[in-house]
Amino acid sequence: MLIDLHCHTKYSGDNRLEPDELIRAARSYGLDAICITEHDSFCASEPVEEDARAEDFPLFRGVEINTNKGHILAFGVTDDSWKEPTGYYSRIHVVRPIVEDLGGILVPSHPFRMLGGMSATNTLFDMDYIAAIEVLNGENSEHENALATGAWAALELPGVGGSDCHFARDVGRCVTWFEKSVSTMAELIEEMRAGRVAPAQRDPDGSYVRINRPSPPIGEPR
Repeated sequence: MLIDLHCHTKYSGDNRLEPDELIRAARSYGLDAICITEHDSFCASEPVEEDARAEDFPLFRGVEINTNKGHILAFGVTDDSWKEPTGYYSRIHVVRPIVEDLGGILVPSHPFRMLGGMSATNTLFDMDYIAAIEVLNGENSEHENALATGAWAALELPGVGGSDCHFARDVGRCVTWFEKSVSTMAELIEEMRAGRVAPAQRDPDGSYVRINRPSPPIGEPR
């Protein structure tokens, strides 16, 4: 099962991608489902869920949270109760227990991309609370994805992929391969926790290539 775990629409506030355009693109690229991760609001994706239901296309909802440790994808939240009322970002020590109490998981997105001075680059190996790492991001440079792949090898966490799309053409550029079919957020989280997932990317011919975890470098933690 192929799922793009990192998608944005106009409800993220930084693009004009209509939900129906996103869904049509996901279908055309052969995806089995998508996950909407609007910026800093789970509730913002509610209209997208309505469109997906009308289009009869499987859709999950998460959120991409701007934290003091960089952007982090949260799966399993059901509202915006995790969000701090003031400030540019939410502090991870506030967000983490709320997500965990809901049975959710945290996954650093594009961990080696610097945004506004915030990044997981220098703290990724200390994040003992993350369930997986976003290895492939469709908006990353090749170098940024290579760094994330190296971290994936060293940390030996499950690896996932997402397009980080803001335009229809970018939908499904990077995705996550699931060994088993999932139909609920609880199942999606369970498969990610179990490591029955892998990052994959779309080739120019439209086929998807699953990426295998490289061996950890000598001297790195196993």
